[in-house]
Amino acid sequence: MPRSLANRETAFAAIRMLFDYLVLGHVLPTNPASAVRGPKHVVKKGMTPVLSADEARTLLDSLDITSLAGLRDRAFIAVMVFSFARVSAVIDMNVQDYFPQGKRFWFRLTRKAEAARSPRTHKAEEYLDAYLAAAGITTDRVGPSSITRPPAPTD
Repeated sequence: MPRSLANRETAFAAIRMLFDYLVLGHVLPTNPASAVRGPKHVVKKGMTPVLSADEARTLLDSLDITSLAGLRDRAFIAVMVFSFARVSAVIDMNVQDYFPQGKRFWFRLTRKAEAARSPRTHKAEEYLDAYLAAAGITTDRVGPSSITRPPAPTD
């Protein structure tokens, strides 16, 4: 039997599902595992490591910003660091998801199938503006241009 609590819970669920399948297939008259419940597994603290402010600054300063890819990476990481967004939410951002509202710019991020708006910080705005200007997609506010994938070169 697996040792960790989460693995034991998963193993118990798999056994219950197997017996449910056997009952539905008329192999067994009843599910002998239906009354068995696994241990409760409650996670109070996440396992995702968090960068300190110094580590984030070192990471952002270490990027080569002389290339378009470096500017993109810096903007990508800055949006994640300053808005606490998931990688998938930032990857799915389009240019239109970075928009002005009043005097401030906002990010529209999709987090686990729900859209959320997050105010930008000055550094994230600075890095994102530098990348969008270098990529030449600053004015593409209605198109589907992805922020994290630069446009194809035109001849």
